[in-house]
Amino acid sequence: MKVLYPTLITLAILLPLPVYAQPEEGRPAPSNVPGQQYPYIYSDGRVTFQFKAPEAKRVQVVGRDGKNILGKKPIDLIRGEDGVWKVTTPPVPPGFHYYQLIVDGTPVNDPSSQTYFGWGQASSGLEVPDPQLDFYEAKSVPHGEVRLRWYHSRVTRELRRVYVYTPPGYDANTKRRYPVLYLQHGAGESERAWTEQGRANFILDNLIAVGKAKPMIVVMDNGYARKPNVPLPPDSWGIEAFEEVVTKDLVPLIDSTYRTIANRQYRAIAGLSMGGGQALQVGLNNLDKFAWVGGFSSFLKDFDVKTSYSGVFINTGNVNLQLRLLWLGCDTKDDFYIDNKNLHEALEKAGIKHVWVTGSGGHEWQVWRRYLYTFVPQLFHL
Repeated sequence: MKVLYPTLITLAILLPLPVYAQPEEGRPAPSNVPGQQYPYIYSDGRVTFQFKAPEAKRVQVVGRDGKNILGKKPIDLIRGEDGVWKVTTPPVPPGFHYYQLIVDGTPVNDPSSQTYFGWGQASSGLEVPDPQLDFYEAKSVPHGEVRLRWYHSRVTRELRRVYVYTPPGYDANTKRRYPVLYLQHGAGESERAWTEQGRANFILDNLIAVGKAKPMIVVMDNGYARKPNVPLPPDSWGIEAFEEVVTKDLVPLIDSTYRTIANRQYRAIAGLSMGGGQALQVGLNNLDKFAWVGGFSSFLKDFDVKTSYSGVFINTGNVNLQLRLLWLGCDTKDDFYIDNKNLHEALEKAGIKHVWVTGSGGHEWQVWRRYLYTFVPQLFHL
């Protein structure tokens, strides 16, 4: 099955920008620290950044790795007589974007923005509302809860933290049990990402409210995990022990703590980028525990239909029988598109049932929000 999304807006590389005339219509970015006016988003999508630094010689703003809001090069802010630096950009595409200020050569976070864990560090973030999409906005519907739980891992011998979304009404009916979706973040991010950058809790709230998704528990753990005193292989990301953490620590913890339906038919795993690769690895290597698997813009390494994931695809009939859903998505402007398309085509040739979703976006949160919104309604229909 192939699904095409509407065209997503992408950015060209931008040259140094002048300060534009500022119309009154607009509002502070919803990602700002409460009470702060800047960054300020205008109705046409342009954004004004402002920073007070009377002693600074140069102030710039830059997006992430040239793939975000501001092109490949930092943009200079213009100094006013009061020591306030300011610049207004051309229209910025809707969605969530990481950025930083550079003050006299030193990268700093914008004190007017809330901080998000991305790039492997606390980073400023800009949320640009989409006038045509509201599926990830907080609406006037019953809301679930995002709970924070600490646990000691037997695998890593460390204290770990997991975010757990419980659906609306979870505490009201103490006899009801729920299916579980394990949902993983990307490289350089953390267990906070799917709720803070991805708005997964609001996506679930909205889908459940209109009956498009089954009420479910969503578990979001940190994808980095390594065993103590075990040397890391070259170019390691420090994720080698994650599969064991999920199967030996996390699933037993969740099933013993929350009112789950502790059965593979009611357990799903998905993720984005690095987390997509992890979801495929954990899910496909453990079909005794997971029946629903999703990969969003997945990082794939040396995939071979005969040998990858412990050779699970060799027995086509068996894997098709065991998997209730194998869902793969990657947009065409994503650096991982070719690898994911090759995976899709190899599975198709091998007769492995799966869903393939693509569009014209890149490696970005707006795409992954759409993927989650599309993926979740397909879960747990038995």
